[in-house]
Amino acid sequence: MALKVDYKDAMFDGDRKYRITTNGDGTSKIADETDYTQEGDPFGANDINATNAAVNRLNHTTQVTLTASGWSGEAAPYIQTVPVEGATEEMEAILVSALDFGADLDTQKAYAKAFGIISSGTASLGDGTATFRVYKNPATDCTVGLKGV
Repeated sequence: MALKVDYKDAMFDGDRKYRITTNGDGTSKIADETDYTQEGDPFGANDINATNAAVNRLNHTTQVTLTASGWSGEAAPYIQTVPVEGATEEMEAILVSALDFGADLDTQKAYAKAFGIISSGTASLGDGTATFRVYKNPATDCTVGLKGV
């Protein structure tokens, strides 16, 4: 989803002008009578909600597990598609490590090997999915993070 990036401010020469009219019930109505040289764009709840959702997504990492047995294909590239809630084609996720803090040395070595294979391949997002392509099958399951989803 692309956010609007061409908002314009209202522009005018001189001072703003208002017409104040007294209503029959004793209240007043104020009408803007300014001569604008450029009309401005409204910025409302939908705009700020979309902006905040995009910023929140930038800071969010979704973890997905790629299983060693889940790769398909007789030859490279091997493909695995996994469900990723909220993923869309427009998102540009960044692949990050999801190795558990404090993992033992053997776990770190196995993870580094599998993550290296996955990160040297390619990934794309679809509606609710992520598809990974690698040129060698990882020997172990590997949980990775998708930052920005």
